[in-house]
Amino acid sequence: MAVVQISRIQHRSGTSDNLPQLARGEIGLAVDTRRVYIGNGGSGAPTTENLEILTNRSNILEVSETYTYKDSQIGFSAQTGASASSPIVRTLQNKLDDIANIRDFGAVGDGETDDTAAINRALYELFAREQIIRVRRMLYFPAGKYLVTGLLKIPSFAYLKGEGPDSTIIYGNDVTENAVAQFADSKQQVDASVGSGTGLPPQFIVIDGMTLESGVDIPVLHIDQAESCYINNSKIIGPSNSAPSSVGNANPAVKITSTASYTTKHINFKNCTIGNHVFGVNIDHDMNSVHFDSCRFEHCFKGLKIGENVTGLAPAINGPKSVKITGSLFDDIYNRGIHVYNGDNVSSAYNLFKDVANNSLGAGNASTHVIDFAAGVNSNSFGDSFDRGDGDVTTSTKRIQLTNANAAYGTTLEIGAYSRTYNSSVSLANNTTATATGVSFDEDSGTEYAVEIDYLISRNSKYRQGKLRIVQDGTAQVLDDDFTENNGDVGVTFDLLSDSGFTKLRYATDNQTAGTLYLSVRKLST
Repeated sequence: MAVVQISRIQHRSGTSDNLPQLARGEIGLAVDTRRVYIGNGGSGAPTTENLEILTNRSNILEVSETYTYKDSQIGFSAQTGASASSPIVRTLQNKLDDIANIRDFGAVGDGETDDTAAINRALYELFAREQIIRVRRMLYFPAGKYLVTGLLKIPSFAYLKGEGPDSTIIYGNDVTENAVAQFADSKQQVDASVGSGTGLPPQFIVIDGMTLESGVDIPVLHIDQAESCYINNSKIIGPSNSAPSSVGNANPAVKITSTASYTTKHINFKNCTIGNHVFGVNIDHDMNSVHFDSCRFEHCFKGLKIGENVTGLAPAINGPKSVKITGSLFDDIYNRGIHVYNGDNVSSAYNLFKDVANNSLGAGNASTHVIDFAAGVNSNSFGDSFDRGDGDVTTSTKRIQLTNANAAYGTTLEIGAYSRTYNSSVSLANNTTATATGVSFDEDSGTEYAVEIDYLISRNSKYRQGKLRIVQDGTAQVLDDDFTENNGDVGVTFDLLSDSGFTKLRYATDNQTAGTLYLSVRKLST
């Protein structure tokens, strides 16, 4: 086609807010923004406008204004609207804002740059600045090592997502801090300030697919005054590569606490590795329902330390209630795998205890109990496996030590209306009348009990094996004692006492020597 006319290209310049409508083909430069436009005018133009020419100064998110989901890789375009001719159209800016990336807030993740301020800023902007549900985005951490030198305050409703343990690593190295990360309220407040103003206590926090690590001797993750929080597929580890041989500063990888104002409850760990610290987990205060499932505890002085500092005063009146450890592995634990000082219903089930309570010296070097229910009530081990041979089992190095300071008759398994307490003992004083055995039953009106107590008495080289049967209907109690003795009369009788709403089993001894009563109690209630 022959060229019939060549027009001279004209151009204009000015500031962006004063640039006039350009003639067709006319070039205009906005000198303040350094962006370039070409005119589209005249009678043949569908729309009279200035069209921007893309340069390195263009904002592509403004220019590419629309996005429609197509998924063309499946061979056809997905229908996103009510009909194929009316697709859902979104801006590219909105599309990219669907996912919040920690690098969008300035974090680098190179293991050298201090990312503390950037991470805390992201947590504040997404979860604490405004309590609007639509503001909350899952905060994505690409693979990298994020160095932090101050406390990370993880507020209510935060969802932190990494690319897997040992791929996404948050690494703290400030020995002056109380932890690498701590759960905070909805205003990013911690400790005594939790709940101040309009702050909501820590709740519904999720950490998934990352490593929280401390390179110095401080706790790694502090869960405080929190409710309904979930830590999945993650590692929470300290600075040790082998099991410490002493408590040192007594810092744990995971520290769980409550206050008198807010009781921690419903905290769940799933598929996590916890350790490389003095304690894997330290739980002291009153709290309800803490669960570790399919976890790995390794390289610790003790795996879990539960209820050591129960004072009888808030926030540690009775200690933790309903702590469950299931389907987990304990390995390279210098001292006890699970040590319960106080609490109610601590359960260990289907766990494997390998090199535990051997002073890290392996089999044949047993130093203490693997699981030690030193106190508390209603604690139990069910279906656990131990790499401790019979030759390593002594009175001071048991697989499971059952001692119960708050109820003289051992530990209880309850299924429906049936309960069984087992492996308990009571010291029998000599020449004593009506001394409590510690066995008692609530006389709650409307509840009936059928109780059987298998017992063995050892006293003065004499032995009695027997069965006590108690029938109770809330208003009356009947006791029957059926037994066989060896080497003579052990000189022990039993009776029942109704006292302050409880039926108590008592014993009396004649004048021989002190003795021991071993009990296993079965109870069926309506």
